[in-house]
Amino acid sequence: MSVPLPECVSPDRSPNELLDLRGRLATEAQRLRVASEHYALLAGETRLKILVLLDETDELCVCDLATILEMTPAAVSQHLSRLRSGRLVRSRRDGMTVYYQLADDTGLSSLVPGLKRS
Repeated sequence: MSVPLPECVSPDRSPNELLDLRGRLATEAQRLRVASEHYALLAGETRLKILVLLDETDELCVCDLATILEMTPAAVSQHLSRLRSGRLVRSRRDGMTVYYQLADDTGLSSLVPGLKRS
């Protein structure tokens, strides 16, 4: 189904150029969806705080994060679960304690420009 192009008073681009741009955007749909999901993960201030803390300390357990953030361990675990499913953090178990750290390829400074201290 073809969507008609609106009539511009003074068009800057030809209809063919606009259709070409629409097509190029469609070819980027998957990459844009992945980027959108990543940024949605970063939209929460608490998740950003967790990423910064893990970047500064290398590794923290849920209880330590809960104490620092003044939240319940259950609430912190929910945020960590989303970050883990988005492949931004990874976990390791040591007995009954689960420790979290940034994923190797997180690239925190590239994900959130200006977040890293200079």
